Amino acid sequence: MTAHSAILQALYHREVTGEGTSIQVSLFDAVADWMNVPVLQNDYSGYHTERAGVKHPSLAPYGAYRCADGKEVIFSVQNDREWINFCEKFLKQPELTRAPGFADNMERLSHRAQLDEIIEARFSELSSEEAMQELEAAGLAYGRLNEVADVSRHPHIRRVQVGTPEGTVETIAPAAIFNFERPSLRPVPALGAHTEAVREEVRAGLRTKAASA
Repeated sequence: MTAHSAILQALYHREVTGEGTSIQVSLFDAVADWMNVPVLQNDYSGYHTERAGVKHPSLAPYGAYRCADGKEVIFSVQNDREWINFCEKFLKQPELTRAPGFADNMERLSHRAQLDEIIEARFSELSSEEAMQELEAAGLAYGRLNEVADVSRHPHIRRVQVGTPEGTVETIAPAAIFNFERPSLRPVPALGAHTEAVREEVRAGLRTKAASA
């Protein structure tokens, strides 16, 4: 989505100026851009956005689990090979791979509560870093489940200043990078700032239309 929008901007820029544009888009910047609203709420009002849940309706195990250091790690098991690796290399319980209630994904969905108890016990023994190292070794998809404040402090976050009627704020930069340059965003207009200009534009258009009629 971000790349598509950036390409359209570049095409319009070329149409007007005749100049081409180099575009860079990273997955991190694109996802971070989606976090602007909760990050701004966190940074400027202290509002904490509650989680809506990350479990998958048709895969088990799939979700976030709290580690010994209080951090949460999210991971997923999406096929039988990953399930075997998870049991053997992460849970250290190879006997679970074909245990009644856990042998395939549909059985695990029906016994998610019991499975979660086993998984939660294992995660509680590990720090988030240790858990991620072991999930990596097991060949599973995983990630740290950051709080909004963690996103705000993330070392890869790119910021840009934006003027508002209430003062300048630092917001997460748009994900697309044009010509390797830092983006410069126009200020947020005050309520009614452009009302007269828009009205005059409409009036001018009506006068032109009337004159040509």
